[in-house]
Amino acid sequence: MTRSEAIKAFFFKSVLPVTMALILYCIFKSACVKNGELDYVWLWILCGLPFGLHRMCLWIVPGGGSLGGGIALFALNFIIGGVIGGFVLTWRLIVAVWYVPLTVYWLIVG
Repeated sequence: MTRSEAIKAFFFKSVLPVTMALILYCIFKSACVKNGELDYVWLWILCGLPFGLHRMCLWIVPGGGSLGGGIALFALNFIIGGVIGGFVLTWRLIVAVWYVPLTVYWLIVG
């Protein structure tokens, strides 16, 4: 692997996901504070939304129900997408940590 490929892979696999996670944390932190305490579960779900909504294979579509039921299923879709995205975000952050020593190895050897 050449130096430019190693740096490009490091940027896309490490720097970009960590930066995106930090930006999402800064945006959603104030929305998740209740009684002076940070609700980590809702923060995890909200930060996972951009990573998980497009990965959902099935959207629950309301059929023949009321408007309230449709809104509840719509909210459920976003919560499920946030949970899926939370796992994806956690995995991307683990990969980002792994790519730091890997990139150093590629730059030294390559």
